[in-house]
Amino acid sequence: MLLMLYGDRRFCGQTVFGSDRRRGALSMASAKCQFVLGIILVVFLGTWHVSSAAEGTAEVLTPRDNLQIANAEKTCHLANLFLHSLADDDGVAEPIDIHPVDGGKVRKYAASLDYSVNGFHLLATASPRDSCKLDEISESSSAVMLDPGDARNLEIFVLAKHHNIDGLDSQKYLLNVSRLAGSETALKDVHVPGAYFVPGWKPEVKRFTVYLNLEEDLVKFQILKLDNGQAVKMVAELQEVTAELPGRRLQGTEVLSMPHSSPQVGEAQHLTSTLMTTLDVGHTRVVQIQVTSADRSRVHNYYFTVKRPPCPVDRRFFDGQSRRCTDICNEGFYGSSTTGRCTRCIDEQCAVCQGLHCSLCFDGYELQSGLCVPKGSGTGLATINTIESGMSSYAWKHQTLVLVVATSVIVVCLACLTALCHSGGFRHRKGSLLGDDDDEGDDYEYYPGSGRG
Repeated sequence: MLLMLYGDRRFCGQTVFGSDRRRGALSMASAKCQFVLGIILVVFLGTWHVSSAAEGTAEVLTPRDNLQIANAEKTCHLANLFLHSLADDDGVAEPIDIHPVDGGKVRKYAASLDYSVNGFHLLATASPRDSCKLDEISESSSAVMLDPGDARNLEIFVLAKHHNIDGLDSQKYLLNVSRLAGSETALKDVHVPGAYFVPGWKPEVKRFTVYLNLEEDLVKFQILKLDNGQAVKMVAELQEVTAELPGRRLQGTEVLSMPHSSPQVGEAQHLTSTLMTTLDVGHTRVVQIQVTSADRSRVHNYYFTVKRPPCPVDRRFFDGQSRRCTDICNEGFYGSSTTGRCTRCIDEQCAVCQGLHCSLCFDGYELQSGLCVPKGSGTGLATINTIESGMSSYAWKHQTLVLVVATSVIVVCLACLTALCHSGGFRHRKGSLLGDDDDEGDDYEYYPGSGRG
């Protein structure tokens, strides 16, 4: 609008000075009017540019900007808040996750300790550091101990260091820290990429139906435990053909995913574990996830009925390499009606096959008796040579074995004969020695048919 008025000479000439008919005065007055409008236009454009830049900056505020804004507002607040477990014998302390809780005007946070964690330390920093501080209780570095199943509420006050500082408000924070009882069997979160749950994930629900996208060959259960001490085991039943019409929306290429918790940055108390199984197109598999409590006193089962849609009738085979349905499989693969996917041929040198039967080989090989063999003279001499070479090797090995066995038998026989000979010579010598002793004692010999000497 200002631009239109600035460019319209009649506005300054007729409206403002419409009664003045002298050309010189009219020209000077018109120039002054346009000059004033130009100044107003420059001021307006400058104000609009500054406001636009401020709005653009507000949309991309970083955490550091927010901290600077809080510092500029003259409000004492927490710059950071950390919890960690008591250090073990090696001096290692595990982080404890803290998440905000809706508490109205008072800022509330909550944290949960694992069953195996006896206590925790709290670390906090006040900001601005030069003018704010924590109260004595919040600043204490002593450990806080908790029994299993117990909880404790902590109040954290951020106060001004000097009472004579005007306009510097204090801030109050509430922190609820609880310790798990050890008998919990619920999982915190379960997520399957490329699938969605019906009903949506809730820890208290036991049975879910998982609709897997057609392009996903693997069923990846990404599990977030409630307690690190929980034991999780997966049991997958045999897959069955899905009794559904080929009209589900999952047959498209759209990847549907279940809402799940956002990944954390930095150290985390609980890490995601992955359990996997497979599922062919057009099949259903029931997966059981068994959760054992941290104190091993209870067991809970989750049941997931995973369904994967079939390929369309005109493209009824799933190609695992391109991850899409097709009517003709690539070389070296054949369409299996049992699994509904392109399956590799048994013979690696076979280009076109149907199950165990090969009908065409790759270049450099020829088909002989249903097998792909290296190209030879075309009369099977290569196969015969291969067989003869194998037989020669087999005969040579057996001849060597027979020779070794025969040599061993001969050695054993010679050893036995030598032992027998040595045994007979010892007896003969022993008899002669006894005879010599008898000769020395002839007075005591007894001869048959005679009286005593």
